[in-house]
Amino acid sequence: MHTLLRTACLALGLSAFLAACGDSGPAPSADAPVQKASKAASGGACSLLTREQVDTVIPGNDGGTEDTSLASLYDDVQTGQCRWLHVEGMDLQFLVLTVYRAASQAGFDKVDISGRLSMGSPRKLDIGDVSFLDDIDDSTIEIQVSKGRNVFEMNLNAKSAAEKSEPLIELARAVAAKL
Repeated sequence: MHTLLRTACLALGLSAFLAACGDSGPAPSADAPVQKASKAASGGACSLLTREQVDTVIPGNDGGTEDTSLASLYDDVQTGQCRWLHVEGMDLQFLVLTVYRAASQAGFDKVDISGRLSMGSPRKLDIGDVSFLDDIDDSTIEIQVSKGRNVFEMNLNAKSAAEKSEPLIELARAVAAKL
């Protein structure tokens, strides 16, 4: 799951970057924030964080875009994903939040993260039942949290991402509080 998600996130980020570099059509209309608010009211992954909260790690972000392509990735697991993006020139920064909500123990076993603590040298956190932060490289950090039968992953890709680990941890606390 971890490798599949990382590949999906990188592909999503690259496609967003390429779209931002090209002609993306007309500017968003004045009612665009209303459309995003209605998505938030429906309980998608984007509703778990506000634009202002995400600004702590991705200043000037786009407010979040819901991705429903992963919805049926696993049987017995509801999956949602939101991506917040900021592009300035050739600088691409994004935060991806992926949430897995298992309806049964069998579903949870497919997304359980407890065995991943033995991989690499992640920093253990005190959020939910199991949680950790992993510095992937200078520009990428990841937090994974398990709470009940819910699991979520936050991937931050930004210049000096490691310097934003504490604000990212606070975002993870905010998400866990809503699950």
